[in-house]
Amino acid sequence: MALRSGVIGLGILGSQHADFFAAHPQVEVVAVADIRREQAEAVGASAGAQPYTDYTRMLAEQGLDLVVVATPDPLHREPVIAAIEAGVPNVIQEKPMATTLRDAEDMLEAADAAGARIFVNFSNRGSAFDRATYQVLRRGLLGEVVYGDVHLDDNISVPTQMWGERTREWVSGSSTAQFLLSHVVDLLRWMLAPAEVKDVYAITQRKVLGYTPDLYDAYLTFDSGARIRVKAEWIKHIDSLVEFSISFSGSEGSLSYIKRPSFGEVEGWRANVSDRVTTEELLSVQQELLGDGINVRALLHRPSPTAGKLKAGGGDLKRGLEAFTLPQDWWRVARGFVDAILEDTLTPSSWTGYGPLPTGLDGLRQTQIVSAIVASAERGEPVAL
Repeated sequence: MALRSGVIGLGILGSQHADFFAAHPQVEVVAVADIRREQAEAVGASAGAQPYTDYTRMLAEQGLDLVVVATPDPLHREPVIAAIEAGVPNVIQEKPMATTLRDAEDMLEAADAAGARIFVNFSNRGSAFDRATYQVLRRGLLGEVVYGDVHLDDNISVPTQMWGERTREWVSGSSTAQFLLSHVVDLLRWMLAPAEVKDVYAITQRKVLGYTPDLYDAYLTFDSGARIRVKAEWIKHIDSLVEFSISFSGSEGSLSYIKRPSFGEVEGWRANVSDRVTTEELLSVQQELLGDGINVRALLHRPSPTAGKLKAGGGDLKRGLEAFTLPQDWWRVARGFVDAILEDTLTPSSWTGYGPLPTGLDGLRQTQIVSAIVASAERGEPVAL
């Protein structure tokens, strides 16, 4: 029997959720809600669902197995708690879980009291580049991860135009810390688990937009000893909508990838692994990744670290893995949520080998870290978690 589902908030992502779940063979979208009647009716017609302008009425009239909450960043708490109190056993919400720690805690407390489950759609976990990175780091192919650098930046049109006349109001309740670094923080926690962030030092500035910070730039120190720089800005005058790159330096190898290229760059992923990794082990990892639809090639190459006439030595044979322009599967995590509900496990068959799917607990931890980034930038000093 198909899961009876509803979607609250029918903006850019909410509309996509409605379309995705309407096409899912094990989900039936029976209701959608948005304060804009015209939008609710349009999405309802597309998904074959009854439209509402009042989500509380929708929750009262429809017996739902699943609700997706895709309201703006600061407006998650009320619909999530309303769905749980209406008896909905499963809630999927868009990231960030919340823009305040109190909101995140309230949602989790409501879910725990009702025996409901909250999933947070950290969709980047489904990307092929990120899944390949997860497997390389989990296997220790770089040795100990000691440093990393992540840049996730938006075009200035995002905080100034993306949601039309509502843009300034909605953006004022969020920032690049919540809107962008929520993705980054979750990826790092997932990839580096069981390590956790123990302290944060951050800076920010308000020189361009005024109604929201222009950027956040932070260092996260993990209890494993790894230090990761994370930076997100949305004041760039660039041709693309998003620029996204990640690198890790290990004690015995390095990994870097460009997920959303900037000018002059191309999408690509490369891991130069530890010399301890044999050719047979490397080919085994490659086969596992290929079996999961991640098309990587194994390398035996000779790096040449030179700059003009300058040479630093090296040039020894190095083993690695490499990939270019892998497909972005933004809905793999959402499909996993459906399987998790039907199979009653956080590690369903469609998500084997990648740990538990992200839940409200991951959302709470992400909110704690992002809140620490904001606090550190305001105080001008490190914040411990």
